[in-house]
Amino acid sequence: MTVPDAPVIVIGGGIAGLAAAWQLQRDGMPVRLLEADDRVGGKIRTSPFLGRLVDEAADAFLARVPHGIELARELGLEDQLIAPSSRKAQVWTANGLMPLPEPNVLGIPLDRDAAEALLGAEAAAAIDADLARTEPDPVRDRDTIGSLVRRRLGDRVHESLVDPLIGAINAGDTDELDLVASSPQILAAAQGGPSLVAAFQKQAAGRRSDAPVFHSFEGGMATLVDALEETLGDIVETAMTVDSIDELPDGTLRVALADGEALDASAVVLTVPAPVASVLVEPWAHASLVLSAIPMVSVTLVTLAFPVGTLGQPSELSGFVVPRSDPSLTITACSYATQKWPHLAGTDEMAVELLRLSVGHTGDQTSPTLDDDALIGLVRADVATALGIDASPIGQRISRWPAAFPQYLAGHLDRLARAEGELNPSGIFLAGMSYRGIGIPANIDQGRTAAVSAILHVLDDD
Repeated sequence: MTVPDAPVIVIGGGIAGLAAAWQLQRDGMPVRLLEADDRVGGKIRTSPFLGRLVDEAADAFLARVPHGIELARELGLEDQLIAPSSRKAQVWTANGLMPLPEPNVLGIPLDRDAAEALLGAEAAAAIDADLARTEPDPVRDRDTIGSLVRRRLGDRVHESLVDPLIGAINAGDTDELDLVASSPQILAAAQGGPSLVAAFQKQAAGRRSDAPVFHSFEGGMATLVDALEETLGDIVETAMTVDSIDELPDGTLRVALADGEALDASAVVLTVPAPVASVLVEPWAHASLVLSAIPMVSVTLVTLAFPVGTLGQPSELSGFVVPRSDPSLTITACSYATQKWPHLAGTDEMAVELLRLSVGHTGDQTSPTLDDDALIGLVRADVATALGIDASPIGQRISRWPAAFPQYLAGHLDRLARAEGELNPSGIFLAGMSYRGIGIPANIDQGRTAAVSAILHVLDDD
């Protein structure tokens, strides 16, 4: 076998790639991480805005999924974790902004009276019927989030609550998003007994009411990325574009770079988005086809700053989501950033209120691509409609994320398994947003899991 440059090469320096390299380093496996951009972090990006560090994409990670907290602890960052100060959210309705029913899980109301207060008798009756269910309703092949929630709780709960909340997270249509791949939490509840609501009530009863739902850092989510990059040191190489991967007759993987250099490895952890990965693995024809068919959606995030006192929303509110079907607003979500994270507000003459607004989903790929002036005009009009803010912002920033959000359509995991069935025997392992979860903890777990698989492959070859 050809002597490898490093037994394992990680391609892609987002959080999944960094987590993979971290795991490989911890386990004593020599590794190189190649990132095409001049920075690592991928879709985790924190940058200065009006004198403070503000995230340009995800501003937190789920606390109930352990992988983010575990990594922070390993990096010595646990004492820097913070939680949002505001915990309640709103939803846009025909009657304006209304509070989400409390308690809820992913928009699913756990109290019939709260559901009735927002959505009326039809929603309350659906909650009652679900709680009274005694016969199991098994999860079906190719169930989507929408098909399961509509079947269990009706159209009203799904369209007014679940779809806006999960759809804003995934930039997708929950009637098309595969249940198993896109929402493990709803899947577990659906499999936990005849009643979906009762299963969530049982989960909620086992949690402290004041337990953090999300975590972040005062320096933004890039704190995690920076710590990984510093720890990994020379393992990380930026501005390194990979053109192709080939398997040599002796089983070695040859990684060809855009500058003409070729690197050899026993295993590759591939953490780039599916469209990029599909090109790199073209010699594995079926896998390449599967990866090229994963839809990707563009999203743009706009940050607006206003003088203190402009927002006028109760301090316990963190923002609102918007149903895709509502024609009165184009934005999909608005975060009251300085109410969630008071350190962003600043002090004295530098104090501001920040809004972070998202535009773009599967049904709207025009708005995210508008030129800057048109996009700011659209977002400001929505802010005026929803919040009554007509004042000009004192600061604004546009963060564009083209083709950034994968859509896990029905059957996603089955198709992915077949692709991996072709790639894994050759020593190529996938991790990242395109594959098994878009959240930061899910990507950390994917990266570390792929790293372990790569190690086992190298040891098996030896």
